Amino acid sequence: MLKIVKEGSECRVELFQVNRLNTLFSELVKEQLKELVEEPGISVIFNLEGIRFIDTSGFGVLLAVTDHARLCGSEFKLCNLTDDVKELMVLLELEEELAMCTCAPVQEKILQLLD
Repeated sequence: MLKIVKEGSECRVELFQVNRLNTLFSELVKEQLKELVEEPGISVIFNLEGIRFIDTSGFGVLLAVTDHARLCGSEFKLCNLTDDVKELMVLLELEEELAMCTCAPVQEKILQLLD
């Protein structure tokens, strides 16, 4: 479900072979992301490129992981949001709650794929 690339203290994550973050697998994604942010000092960047839709449970995942990262002393940021997802964030008034950044391409070394 998640494609994870780790280099030093930065971890890049993206959803593998899906284009939405919704109720069907949000709990699984939440648990996997929470594990990644538990390492103090790590920066986890969640690449949402190609994700066309996020429902309320998906946004709940992003908020829960953001809060968990703060408690663990790590960072959790989103990048490559589609216009549709940005619009949903504005409608739900979440643009101040969720950190965003720009992603530069990196040479990927896949650490693991989680189902």
